[in-house]
Amino acid sequence: MTIVVMEGVLEYFSKDQVKTCINMLCDSFEHGYLLAELHSPFLEKNGSHHDAVKHTNASFGWGTKSGREYLDLEPRMSLVSETNYNEEMKKYSIRGKLFAIVGKNINNRLAVFKW
Repeated sequence: MTIVVMEGVLEYFSKDQVKTCINMLCDSFEHGYLLAELHSPFLEKNGSHHDAVKHTNASFGWGTKSGREYLDLEPRMSLVSETNYNEEMKKYSIRGKLFAIVGKNINNRLAVFKW
């Protein structure tokens, strides 16, 4: 069994690059899990203001509303789970609770896929 963790990676790829990457994973390993950090279309469009890229030449790539959008790119994959970071943050602070309400669909998500 193969487990691939792509935290902070795929969010910089275009849709075509994501497709190529996950196709290569499924071609290279018979079965496996992919743990991937995903971001929203909002961050894709407004990423130049984000702390991770605003002082660099980097830019955010393809943003998705749901990890299910990955399934159109690679039919051998299935979505096991998807958790918005806000769901976790709201457990620990008032700021986290507020952001979970205000920025519900803005923050990144952790998606688990298997093939």
